Amino acid sequence: MNKDRKLLEEDILRLYREPIVGANYTNTYGEENLVNLVNKYRGLVPEEMEFMRELVAGYSQSPDLASSYVSVGVLHALGFNEQVDEAYAWAQSQDNSGQITSHFDIGKSLADHFISG
Repeated sequence: MNKDRKLLEEDILRLYREPIVGANYTNTYGEENLVNLVNKYRGLVPEEMEFMRELVAGYSQSPDLASSYVSVGVLHALGFNEQVDEAYAWAQSQDNSGQITSHFDIGKSLADHFISG
């Protein structure tokens, strides 16, 4: 991985971690993370967008529930329905599929509420 991609990946990961989901009232469910990630994506050049889409799609199938449902929200906000469907299909294969899919629904609702066009 080249240096620019590594820096971009680190920046994207930071947006997942900061602020901490649930740490304050304005980020109870990762609202700020979701908005920051969508804004980051929209500010990238096409090659970087593709790289970020691939990263976020991968994180949408992560056992880390916060990362996965924020990722589904980001994908939903950006109109990547195929990747959202793939995340739901992955969730159905997990032991705690009901919990995961209900969190995915939360991520999509957050995107609908906090992301404009």
